Amino acid sequence: MACCYWEYARESAFIRDVRQRCLEDQLPEGKRDKSLHMDLQKVQSIGYAANFFLRGFFCPPDGVLSDALRLRPGEVHRLTGAFPKPWQLLTKEERQYRAHKPARGVVDFVKILPFERGRCLDAQDIVKTVIAQRRLRDQDNTIARMEYPKFSEQVLSEKGMLNLADVRPSIMYASGMEMTVVQINWGIFTNEDIIQAFRSWVKANRPEDMPAPDNKGRNKARDWRVALERLAIMRLLHRLRLGALPTAYPQAWRQYGRRDWYKERKRAGRMFGRLFPFLSKLERPLGWQTKGGHSR
Repeated sequence: MACCYWEYARESAFIRDVRQRCLEDQLPEGKRDKSLHMDLQKVQSIGYAANFFLRGFFCPPDGVLSDALRLRPGEVHRLTGAFPKPWQLLTKEERQYRAHKPARGVVDFVKILPFERGRCLDAQDIVKTVIAQRRLRDQDNTIARMEYPKFSEQVLSEKGMLNLADVRPSIMYASGMEMTVVQINWGIFTNEDIIQAFRSWVKANRPEDMPAPDNKGRNKARDWRVALERLAIMRLLHRLRLGALPTAYPQAWRQYGRRDWYKERKRAGRMFGRLFPFLSKLERPLGWQTKGGHSR
């Protein structure tokens, strides 16, 4: 999984550019890049998987940060500025370090609970957000009434020109965490009643762009290997015409020769978009265009 993210990230001009800007940001005479933080947040929006390749972006090429711990005899640094070197050229220690994936809900050794009571500051943030949202809603409604003074409230609402719904007392963060207000009737219902109601609420209110994670599909080791094989096929077609591959790369031809190379290349392109949805829809992998001239 880590290798797959790393190698597909090497195909992204945007991610390579972010890496270069991180290096320039560390130079004493370098100007601070105001958009760098925003672009780093875009990369981090995919969650923990970004750490597979993003760690070490501020390290010098093949080096470590100036405040890195000193090594004992025989040790090697587990985190360097290796990106965008090929994954296989990293030391075994660094590959193992980068490939580690903590259990779900563990972030920087802190256990994140799926559900817990909010805090006072969270309530203050919700109030501020709701007040701002209601102000914008009321302003839009006022404009609609002024533009169509002859229309009744019912007509304006039916035509979608008037929004009379209450503002949802909730904040959704980029990390996928939602802070909201709930009502629990402890005095009337049993624990099981409340649990069942909460289960139904979760199913009805999970954001559409945040499907429930599972251990199926792309999380299987075999699927990650297949994605890497498709990336290899794409890169081979980028280097040579299909007819030249049996002679130039006989081992690769023996392994992939029976496949439909151009379909596998397209699947690698789709995987590129799925792994990094923050990229522009126009961005293609750096090895996308084939030696034979296929660019789509």
